[in-house]
Formats: sequence, C-alpha cells, structure tokens
Amino acid sequence: MTISHKRKKAPAHFTLRQRLDLWSEPFVSGQCRLWLGGKDIHGYGALHFNGKYQHASRWAYIEHIGPIPEGMHVLHRCDNPPCINHEHLFLGTHADNMADMVAKGRGFVPPAPRGEESGHAILTEVQALEIMAIPNDVPSHFVGAVYGVSSSAIRKIRSGRNWAHL
Repeated sequence: MTISHKRKKAPAHFTLRQRLDLWSEPFVSGQCRLWLGGKDIHGYGALHFNGKYQHASRWAYIEHIGPIPEGMHVLHRCDNPPCINHEHLFLGTHADNMADMVAKGRGFVPPAPRGEESGHAILTEVQALEIMAIPNDVPSHFVGAVYGVSSSAIRKIRSGRNWAHL
C-alpha cells in the first residue's frame, strides 16, 4: 500500500506516538508499518524527539513496548529497515543481530581476492612459489633484487603473511 506523502512538520507539542503516526504509513495487522519521514543512509527511519536523535524503530519500541536496556539493539523480524510496526520489533545484542543476519542468508561478503587477483600483486603465483623454495639463508634483499621487490615483501612471503594460500 503506497500513500502519497508530503513532508509534514509535527507541531512541537505532539507526543511521540503522534509523531510516529504522522510520519508512517498505516498497516494491516501483521504487515509492516513504513516510516515515511527522514531516513539514514541504510534506510532506517530517523527521528528527533525531546532533543534526542534515534532510529524511528527504537522510538516505536519505546512507545509501544517499553524501555530499551543499555547495550540492547532493536531488531526487525521483517528485515525491512523503515518498518516501525512494534509487532515486528524485538530486542537483541549486536551478536544476536549478526546471527539473525546469517540465519536469514543476508550480509554475505565475498572473500577478498588473493594472490594475482588482488590487483596489488607485483609477483605471480609461480614467482611466489619460487621464492618460498629459496633457502632462508639467502638474504631477503638479494632475493628481492632478483624479483624486483623489497626485502620486506620477500620476508612476508617467507613467513607466510603474504601468499599464504599457496
């Protein structure tokens, strides 16, 4: 359900509930109630009230359910950032939020490119393997001069810090 929405300014005397109602789209029980006011860069509703700036979902939780204990986050069952339906909100720690994200298959971050695929590599995998095969009693600065890299780069390869996947 989409409602045409023009930005409204709430009178200063409005209660928190009145502000939440003014800037949100009505919902049918069990569905999201969307925040139509200002949002942060991640799409979460944001609201100033009594000189304090917080996510609208936190304000909705406080207004409809109660105080939020220190260190707790307001999480969404619906995974819809602008939702302020208190039936969709629950408390959890940051770890709970991350576990919820993983359980729902969100937030996948592909592994960083390694080796030649990283875009920063000067050496090839073949060269890195050759360097690993050179005895450690050969000074790093000599090996580096042969391959055109610093002695520090050679030491990182030898220690396994760089090219560790080989």
